[in-house]
Amino acid sequence: MVRRESNVLIWEHCTDLLTKYVKNCFKHGFLPHPPLELPDFPAQYPKSVSILSSQVLGLFSADKAGFNYKLSEIIEILEPSYVKRHVDPTIEREKWALNNIDEISRRIIILQINDWFNSALDEYSPDTDRWYFGISILIGMCYESSKICKDYCFNFIISISMARPPNFKPKSNPTGPHHIAWDSSKEYIESEDYIPHPSGILAVNTILDYMSLSNSASKNILPYWIHSLSTFPSLTEHLDLFSRIESILENVTGELAESLINATVQLMPDYPSQSKNILTTIDSNSNSSIRRSLASVIPKIYSHDPHLTLSILDLLLTDVDQETCVIATSALGFIIRFNPEEYYLRAPIVIQHGNQKALQMLVNNSLMEYLNQDITDKINILPDLWINSNESTRSKLVSYIVEQGKLDLPSYIKTATEIFDEDQNSFLELYRWVGMRDNILQAKLSEINAKI
Repeated sequence: MVRRESNVLIWEHCTDLLTKYVKNCFKHGFLPHPPLELPDFPAQYPKSVSILSSQVLGLFSADKAGFNYKLSEIIEILEPSYVKRHVDPTIEREKWALNNIDEISRRIIILQINDWFNSALDEYSPDTDRWYFGISILIGMCYESSKICKDYCFNFIISISMARPPNFKPKSNPTGPHHIAWDSSKEYIESEDYIPHPSGILAVNTILDYMSLSNSASKNILPYWIHSLSTFPSLTEHLDLFSRIESILENVTGELAESLINATVQLMPDYPSQSKNILTTIDSNSNSSIRRSLASVIPKIYSHDPHLTLSILDLLLTDVDQETCVIATSALGFIIRFNPEEYYLRAPIVIQHGNQKALQMLVNNSLMEYLNQDITDKINILPDLWINSNESTRSKLVSYIVEQGKLDLPSYIKTATEIFDEDQNSFLELYRWVGMRDNILQAKLSEINAKI
């Protein structure tokens, strides 16, 4: 345990945070009603913010033993190893706790929310008062948009949508013959634990709507939670995830955009048309970071819709943003393994576009596989690739040309001849580079070199 000094300060900080969260929870509207309530004990909506705040603080203050237990649990989880190894771990723990009072306090509050929701979402005896305590603090934390809230509060969204306690363990049915309990004569249906609860869905929609209205929450938490919600297809339509993705995607960049695009791709198997509509709306007018995120998930999209993938890839390979082109070009290493003919159509486009980083990516990521499939280079990308590449890319490319010479000499001579016909300076560079790798193959080019 930490010493009393830090214990008291953490306690005070928790009460300050609780007061702030309750005060902020009404910023965009009323609190959602509890998903569960008994007919004989209907829910009583809080009469005012001050009354709700005093009730929350009163209940929190009355449970000192619960606070101490939660504090010990959080200290045990977060305490770094150097504290335990210290000569005087008690004093060092005190220093560490005071330096991390903010994180410790928020983690304690999350455990308190968990306790309140366990009571509020008990299907046999739901406590509606604790529902309002827990939901007010949760919404207030969402408005704060801390990383702790993003990482540790999402499970409350799922439990509310299912009207199940946060710590519930769903019943699992055997999914196939690989399970000992599998019985082929029985018809297994989806567990009721995964069926959304109408009132719970209404409450979650309210929370997500409030987060959409908050500038900080809509940018710092909501995209990540939408990505996590995409792993629950049964909730997608009820929570209107596609509309939320479309509205947020216009205003975010970087990692946030990547989360939303990954969520869209995650939903493609169950909702192909809606996912396709979102992905196809990302065009040259979109933010460059959004297009980069789209380029990074090309292999994932291909597994669901190859035709859509290729149409998106055609746009990204010649994008005005160089980094987008590079990421899209890296996907060609995936395409050539599954559809070589489509690679043959797109590799020349990258070469003609002339993005040096993209050319380097093409050489590093897909050229070996291309030559493994066709050492003769029937689409003649080696000559153009050599002519358009810079010295850095040529240092790698010459290895493949030398390898071509060892395996198929006529094709090697043909490649060198075409380079000579198009650009003699590039041929001289090829002659010099080959000489540094293989004198015998360089000698094979002497006849062409003599023409200069």
